[in-house]
Amino acid sequence: MNKIIKMVGMLVVFFLISYFLSGIIEGESVLEDKIVFIPVKGVISTSADLFNQDIADPETIAGYLDQADNDDSIKAIILEIDSPGGTVVASEEIARAVKQTKKPVVAWIRETGASGAYWVASSADKIVADPLSMTGSIGVYSGYLEFSGLFEKYGIDYVDLKSGEYKDTGSPFKELSSDERLILENKLKIVHSIFIDEVAKNRNMTIDEVKKLSSGIYYLGLEAYKFGLVDYLGDKNKAIEVAKELSNTKEVRLVRFERKTGLLGIFNQLSTGAFFNIGRGIAYELDFNVKENYLDFRV
Repeated sequence: MNKIIKMVGMLVVFFLISYFLSGIIEGESVLEDKIVFIPVKGVISTSADLFNQDIADPETIAGYLDQADNDDSIKAIILEIDSPGGTVVASEEIARAVKQTKKPVVAWIRETGASGAYWVASSADKIVADPLSMTGSIGVYSGYLEFSGLFEKYGIDYVDLKSGEYKDTGSPFKELSSDERLILENKLKIVHSIFIDEVAKNRNMTIDEVKKLSSGIYYLGLEAYKFGLVDYLGDKNKAIEVAKELSNTKEVRLVRFERKTGLLGIFNQLSTGAFFNIGRGIAYELDFNVKENYLDFRV
Protein backbone atom coordinates (compact mmCIF):
# COMPACT_ATOMS: atom_id res chain seq x y z
CA MET A 1 0.00 0.00 0.00
CA ASN A 2 2.85 2.37 0.91
CA LYS A 3 4.53 1.60 -2.39
CA ILE A 4 1.38 2.50 -4.30
CA ILE A 5 1.05 5.79 -2.39
CA LYS A 6 4.72 6.59 -3.11
CA MET A 7 4.28 5.81 -6.81
CA VAL A 8 1.18 7.98 -7.03
CA GLY A 9 3.00 10.75 -5.20
CA MET A 10 5.96 10.52 -7.57
CA LEU A 11 3.63 10.65 -10.58
CA VAL A 12 1.91 13.74 -9.19
CA VAL A 13 5.27 15.44 -8.58
CA PHE A 14 6.46 14.47 -12.06
CA PHE A 15 3.25 15.81 -13.58
CA LEU A 16 3.58 19.13 -11.72
CA ILE A 17 7.22 19.54 -12.76
CA SER A 18 6.38 18.72 -16.38
CA TYR A 19 3.47 21.14 -16.35
CA PHE A 20 5.65 23.88 -14.88
CA LEU A 21 8.44 23.33 -17.40
CA SER A 22 6.02 23.23 -20.32
CA GLY A 23 4.62 26.55 -19.15
CA ILE A 24 8.11 28.07 -19.14
CA ILE A 25 8.90 26.69 -22.61
CA GLU A 26 5.52 27.80 -23.90
CA GLY A 27 6.03 31.23 -22.45
CA GLU A 28 9.41 31.51 -24.13
CA SER A 29 7.94 30.54 -27.49
CA VAL A 30 5.22 33.17 -27.08
CA LEU A 31 7.81 35.83 -26.30
CA GLU A 32 10.04 34.80 -29.24
CA ASP A 33 10.03 37.41 -32.02
CA LYS A 34 8.19 36.23 -35.11
CA ILE A 35 7.37 37.36 -38.62
CA VAL A 36 4.14 35.91 -39.99
CA PHE A 37 3.35 35.14 -43.63
CA ILE A 38 -0.28 35.62 -44.66
CA PRO A 39 -1.11 34.33 -48.15
CA VAL A 40 -3.29 36.34 -50.54
CA LYS A 41 -3.67 33.75 -53.26
CA GLY A 42 -6.23 33.16 -55.97
CA VAL A 43 -9.16 35.32 -56.99
CA ILE A 44 -10.11 37.94 -54.40
CA SER A 45 -13.77 37.42 -53.59
CA THR A 46 -16.22 37.36 -50.71
CA SER A 47 -17.28 33.80 -51.54
CA ALA A 48 -15.83 30.60 -52.97
CA ASP A 49 -17.53 28.26 -55.40
CA LEU A 50 -17.39 24.56 -56.19
CA PHE A 51 -14.91 24.80 -59.05
CA ASN A 52 -12.60 27.49 -57.63
CA GLN A 53 -11.73 26.79 -54.01
CA ASP A 54 -8.56 28.90 -54.22
CA ILE A 55 -10.14 32.14 -53.03
CA ALA A 56 -8.62 35.06 -51.13
CA ASP A 57 -11.58 36.17 -49.04
CA PRO A 58 -11.50 39.35 -46.92
CA GLU A 59 -13.02 37.78 -43.82
CA THR A 60 -10.26 35.17 -43.51
CA ILE A 61 -7.41 37.56 -44.31
CA ALA A 62 -8.75 40.28 -41.99
CA GLY A 63 -9.01 37.63 -39.28
CA TYR A 64 -5.37 36.67 -39.76
CA LEU A 65 -4.32 40.33 -39.61
CA ASP A 66 -6.28 40.83 -36.40
CA GLN A 67 -4.71 37.69 -34.93
CA ALA A 68 -1.24 39.00 -35.77
CA ASP A 69 -2.06 42.39 -34.26
CA ASN A 70 -3.07 40.78 -30.97
CA ASP A 71 0.02 38.55 -30.72
CA ASP A 72 2.84 40.48 -29.03
CA SER A 73 5.42 38.00 -30.29
CA ILE A 74 4.63 38.85 -33.94
CA LYS A 75 6.65 41.87 -34.94
CA ALA A 76 5.84 42.15 -38.67
CA ILE A 77 3.55 40.75 -41.33
CA ILE A 78 4.40 39.65 -44.87
CA LEU A 79 1.52 39.36 -47.34
CA GLU A 80 2.50 36.67 -49.83
CA ILE A 81 0.58 37.83 -52.89
CA ASP A 82 -0.14 35.69 -55.92
CA SER A 83 -3.46 36.90 -57.27
CA PRO A 84 -4.86 38.38 -60.50
CA GLY A 85 -7.33 40.52 -58.53
CA GLY A 86 -11.03 40.05 -58.04
CA THR A 87 -14.20 41.85 -57.04
CA VAL A 88 -14.10 45.51 -56.10
CA VAL A 89 -15.66 45.20 -52.64
CA ALA A 90 -13.52 42.25 -51.55
CA SER A 91 -10.32 43.98 -52.71
CA GLU A 92 -11.24 47.21 -50.92
CA GLU A 93 -12.11 45.33 -47.71
CA ILE A 94 -8.72 43.58 -47.59
CA ALA A 95 -6.88 46.83 -48.41
CA ARG A 96 -8.71 48.58 -45.58
CA ALA A 97 -7.84 45.80 -43.13
CA VAL A 98 -4.17 46.06 -44.12
CA LYS A 99 -4.13 49.82 -43.51
CA GLN A 100 -5.76 49.37 -40.10
CA THR A 101 -3.12 46.88 -38.99
CA LYS A 102 -0.81 48.19 -36.26
CA LYS A 103 2.17 45.97 -37.17
CA PRO A 104 4.51 46.73 -40.10
CA VAL A 105 3.22 45.08 -43.27
CA VAL A 106 5.33 44.09 -46.27
CA ALA A 107 3.60 43.01 -49.48
CA TRP A 108 5.62 40.42 -51.38
CA ILE A 109 4.40 40.02 -54.96
CA ARG A 110 5.70 36.63 -55.94
CA GLU A 111 4.17 35.86 -59.35
CA THR A 112 1.12 38.06 -59.79
CA GLY A 113 -0.07 41.11 -57.92
CA ALA A 114 -2.42 42.64 -60.42
CA SER A 115 -5.52 44.81 -60.29
CA GLY A 116 -7.34 44.25 -56.95
CA ALA A 117 -4.30 42.38 -55.63
CA TYR A 118 -2.15 45.43 -56.38
CA TRP A 119 -4.73 47.59 -54.56
CA VAL A 120 -4.12 45.35 -51.53
CA ALA A 121 -0.33 45.49 -51.98
CA SER A 122 -0.35 49.28 -52.23
CA SER A 123 -1.94 49.42 -48.76
CA ALA A 124 1.13 47.81 -47.17
CA ASP A 125 4.04 49.81 -45.74
CA LYS A 126 6.44 48.49 -48.39
CA ILE A 127 6.17 46.37 -51.54
CA VAL A 128 8.72 43.80 -52.67
CA ALA A 129 8.16 42.32 -56.14
CA ASP A 130 9.94 39.66 -58.13
CA PRO A 131 11.54 41.35 -61.15
CA LEU A 132 9.51 39.16 -63.52
CA SER A 133 6.23 39.25 -61.61
CA MET A 134 3.06 40.70 -63.13
CA THR A 135 2.24 43.87 -61.23
CA GLY A 136 -0.15 46.81 -61.50
CA SER A 137 -3.02 46.51 -63.98
CA ILE A 138 -4.80 49.49 -62.44
CA GLY A 139 -8.17 49.24 -64.14
CA VAL A 140 -11.75 48.01 -63.79
CA TYR A 141 -13.76 45.75 -66.05
CA SER A 142 -17.10 44.07 -66.31
CA GLY A 143 -18.84 42.01 -68.93
CA TYR A 144 -21.29 39.23 -69.67
CA LEU A 145 -22.49 36.94 -72.45
CA GLU A 146 -25.36 38.34 -74.48
CA PHE A 147 -27.73 35.99 -76.32
CA SER A 148 -30.13 38.34 -78.13
CA GLY A 149 -28.64 37.54 -81.56
CA LEU A 150 -28.95 33.82 -80.90
CA PHE A 151 -32.56 34.25 -79.78
CA GLU A 152 -33.35 36.15 -82.97
CA LYS A 153 -31.79 33.41 -85.10
CA TYR A 154 -33.97 30.73 -83.53
CA GLY A 155 -37.12 32.82 -83.24
CA ILE A 156 -37.06 33.10 -79.47
CA ASP A 157 -38.67 36.20 -77.94
CA TYR A 158 -37.53 37.90 -74.74
CA VAL A 159 -40.58 39.11 -72.80
CA ASP A 160 -39.57 42.25 -70.90
CA LEU A 161 -41.63 42.64 -67.70
CA LYS A 162 -40.25 45.23 -65.28
CA SER A 163 -41.02 48.18 -63.08
CA GLY A 164 -38.30 50.77 -63.46
CA GLU A 165 -36.86 51.80 -66.81
CA TYR A 166 -33.39 50.36 -66.23
CA LYS A 167 -34.27 47.36 -64.04
CA ASP A 168 -33.10 44.77 -66.58
CA THR A 169 -29.92 46.61 -67.59
CA GLY A 170 -27.27 43.97 -68.14
CA SER A 171 -29.70 41.18 -68.92
CA PRO A 172 -28.03 38.61 -71.22
CA PHE A 173 -31.31 38.20 -73.10
CA LYS A 174 -31.34 41.63 -74.74
CA GLU A 175 -28.93 44.06 -76.34
CA LEU A 176 -27.79 47.06 -74.30
CA SER A 177 -29.30 50.35 -75.32
CA SER A 178 -26.97 53.33 -75.78
CA ASP A 179 -28.30 54.85 -72.53
CA GLU A 180 -27.72 51.62 -70.61
CA ARG A 181 -24.18 51.27 -71.94
CA LEU A 182 -23.42 54.85 -70.92
CA ILE A 183 -24.78 54.23 -67.39
CA LEU A 184 -22.62 51.14 -66.91
CA GLU A 185 -19.51 52.76 -68.36
CA ASN A 186 -19.95 55.73 -66.01
CA LYS A 187 -20.11 53.37 -63.02
CA LEU A 188 -16.90 51.71 -64.18
CA LYS A 189 -15.27 55.15 -64.40
CA ILE A 190 -16.31 55.94 -60.82
CA VAL A 191 -14.75 52.73 -59.49
CA HIS A 192 -11.63 53.32 -61.60
CA SER A 193 -11.30 56.82 -60.17
CA ILE A 194 -11.56 55.50 -56.60
CA PHE A 195 -8.94 52.84 -57.41
CA ILE A 196 -6.57 55.52 -58.74
CA ASP A 197 -7.14 57.76 -55.69
CA GLU A 198 -6.43 54.92 -53.27
CA VAL A 199 -3.20 53.90 -55.02
CA ALA A 200 -2.08 57.56 -55.12
CA LYS A 201 -2.67 57.95 -51.36
CA ASN A 202 -1.13 54.59 -50.48
CA ARG A 203 1.98 55.13 -52.59
CA ASN A 204 2.43 58.85 -51.90
CA MET A 205 2.04 59.60 -55.60
CA THR A 206 0.03 62.28 -57.34
CA ILE A 207 -3.22 61.34 -59.01
CA ASP A 208 -1.76 62.40 -62.37
CA GLU A 209 1.22 60.07 -61.85
CA VAL A 210 -1.07 57.12 -61.17
CA LYS A 211 -3.42 58.03 -64.03
CA LYS A 212 -0.54 57.67 -66.47
CA LEU A 213 -0.10 54.09 -65.23
CA SER A 214 -3.80 53.21 -65.04
CA SER A 215 -4.57 51.96 -68.54
CA GLY A 216 -5.18 48.50 -67.10
CA ILE A 217 -2.00 47.03 -68.53
CA TYR A 218 0.20 45.02 -66.17
CA TYR A 219 3.89 45.73 -65.69
CA LEU A 220 6.78 43.41 -65.00
CA GLY A 221 8.19 43.89 -61.52
CA LEU A 222 11.27 45.65 -62.86
CA GLU A 223 9.04 48.07 -64.79
CA ALA A 224 6.82 48.64 -61.75
CA TYR A 225 9.92 49.48 -59.71
CA LYS A 226 10.99 52.03 -62.31
CA PHE A 227 7.53 53.67 -62.20
CA GLY A 228 7.40 53.77 -58.39
CA LEU A 229 4.67 51.15 -57.99
CA VAL A 230 6.92 48.94 -55.83
CA ASP A 231 9.74 49.72 -53.40
CA TYR A 232 12.12 46.79 -53.85
CA LEU A 233 12.89 44.03 -56.32
CA GLY A 234 13.55 40.65 -54.77
CA ASP A 235 12.34 37.37 -53.42
CA LYS A 236 11.25 35.93 -50.08
CA ASN A 237 14.58 36.74 -48.44
CA LYS A 238 14.27 40.38 -49.48
CA ALA A 239 10.75 40.54 -48.04
CA ILE A 240 12.03 39.12 -44.74
CA GLU A 241 14.92 41.60 -44.72
CA VAL A 242 12.55 44.54 -45.23
CA ALA A 243 10.16 43.22 -42.55
CA LYS A 244 13.05 42.98 -40.08
CA GLU A 245 14.10 46.56 -40.85
CA LEU A 246 10.57 47.91 -40.38
CA SER A 247 10.10 46.06 -37.09
CA ASN A 248 13.65 46.67 -35.85
CA THR A 249 14.26 42.96 -35.24
CA LYS A 250 17.22 40.71 -36.00
CA GLU A 251 16.59 37.12 -34.95
CA VAL A 252 13.06 36.00 -35.78
CA ARG A 253 11.11 32.83 -36.28
CA LEU A 254 9.03 32.59 -39.44
CA VAL A 255 5.44 31.42 -39.01
CA ARG A 256 2.51 31.14 -41.38
CA PHE A 257 -1.22 31.66 -41.06
CA GLU A 258 -2.99 29.51 -43.61
CA ARG A 259 -6.24 27.63 -43.81
CA LYS A 260 -5.63 23.91 -44.11
CA THR A 261 -8.28 21.53 -45.38
CA GLY A 262 -8.21 17.82 -44.56
CA LEU A 263 -9.73 15.07 -46.70
CA LEU A 264 -13.02 15.17 -44.78
CA GLY A 265 -13.18 18.93 -45.20
CA ILE A 266 -12.64 18.64 -48.95
CA PHE A 267 -15.53 16.16 -49.30
CA ASN A 268 -17.68 18.41 -47.13
CA GLN A 269 -16.89 21.46 -49.29
CA LEU A 270 -17.57 19.52 -52.47
CA SER A 271 -20.92 18.15 -51.30
CA THR A 272 -22.05 21.45 -49.78
CA GLY A 273 -20.91 23.43 -52.81
CA ALA A 274 -22.54 21.01 -55.23
CA PHE A 275 -25.96 21.14 -53.59
CA PHE A 276 -25.73 24.93 -53.19
CA ASN A 277 -24.89 25.47 -56.86
CA ILE A 278 -27.56 23.03 -58.03
CA GLY A 279 -30.14 24.84 -55.92
CA ARG A 280 -28.93 28.25 -57.04
CA GLY A 281 -29.06 27.18 -60.70
CA ILE A 282 -32.63 25.85 -60.41
CA ALA A 283 -33.80 28.99 -58.62
CA TYR A 284 -32.08 31.22 -61.17
CA GLU A 285 -33.69 29.50 -64.13
CA LEU A 286 -37.21 29.24 -62.69
CA ASP A 287 -37.68 32.45 -60.72
CA PHE A 288 -37.72 35.16 -63.39
CA ASN A 289 -40.12 37.31 -61.39
CA VAL A 290 -37.79 38.20 -58.52
CA LYS A 291 -34.37 37.66 -60.10
CA GLU A 292 -32.00 40.63 -59.87
CA ASN A 293 -29.93 41.65 -62.88
CA TYR A 294 -26.55 43.13 -62.10
CA LEU A 295 -23.00 43.22 -63.34
CA ASP A 296 -20.03 42.16 -61.27
CA PHE A 297 -17.35 44.87 -61.35
CA ARG A 298 -13.84 43.49 -61.00
CA VAL A 299 -10.43 45.00 -60.39
